[in-house]
Amino acid sequence: RRSRGTARCLAADARGRSPARRRRMQAAEGALSSSEEGSSLGEPTWVSWFCMLRNHEFFCEVDPAFVQDRFNLYGLKEVVGPLYGEAMTMILGYAPTEKQLADPTQRVHKVLDTARILYGLIHARYILIAQGLNDMKAKYKAHEFGACPRTLCDKQVVLPVGLSDTHSTSNDNPLKLFCPRCQELYDHNVPGGNYIDGAFFGTTYAHLFLQTFSDLRPPPVSQRYVPRVFGFKIHKVEEQALAPVVREEWPKRPKNEPVSDWDS
Repeated sequence: RRSRGTARCLAADARGRSPARRRRMQAAEGALSSSEEGSSLGEPTWVSWFCMLRNHEFFCEVDPAFVQDRFNLYGLKEVVGPLYGEAMTMILGYAPTEKQLADPTQRVHKVLDTARILYGLIHARYILIAQGLNDMKAKYKAHEFGACPRTLCDKQVVLPVGLSDTHSTSNDNPLKLFCPRCQELYDHNVPGGNYIDGAFFGTTYAHLFLQTFSDLRPPPVSQRYVPRVFGFKIHKVEEQALAPVVREEWPKRPKNEPVSDWDS
C-alpha cells in the first residue's frame, strides 16, 4: 500500500508543478531535443524529470556514466528486489508521459517507487565523489537546502543528512537537516516530502562536504541566549538546576562498527 501511495504521490507532484518548475522542465526538454538516442522532440530524461518534482530540490542529477558503472551499483540489486532491472531501465530512460501517470493500471506505477529507491541509493553514493560534491556545492551556495531555524545561527545554510545508510521501508529513517554552525539536527518538515529517506543522502555526505570545502565551514556561534525573569538574569543556582545532563551519543553506534582514534 505504501509503495502504491508513494507512486501516486510522485505522479501528483508531476502534475502539480509550479509555473517556475514547469519553465525549468521546458528548458531541460529543449536541451535534450537533440538526444543521440533519437527520442521524440522535447522528451526529458527520467533523472531530470525526477529531480524537478516537488520536494525533490535537494537531489542533484547523477551523471549517467556513474549509473552505468556496475562498480557503483554493488549490492543494490539485493536491496531493491525483483524490479531492479526494470527500475534501472526506467532511470536510464525517459520521463513517463502524462497519460501513463494518469492511468493507475499502468505498470509504470509499480516500477516508479522501486526506481525512486534505487535512484536515491545511487544518489547517496554519487554525492560522495568529487563530481557529486561539486554538484551539491552549487546547491549549497544557492541556499537550496534552506536555513537553520535557530535564531542565533543567523540563517546559516543547512545540509541534508540521514541517520542511517540503510533504506527503511517503515519510514524510520526520515531526512534530517544538519546545521554546520550549531552542530545540531533538525527535522525536514515539508508537506508531502516526508517519504524522502535519509539513506538517499546518507550519514557521511554532510560532514565530508564540510571537510572538502573547508572555506564554506562557518565560524562557531559566539553568542548564547541568556534566560531572564523581569529583565534579571536567573540566579546561578537556578542555572545549575536547569543545566542539561551529560548528553549521550545519538544515534547509537551500530554493532560491529569500527572505532577510530577520534572516539577515544
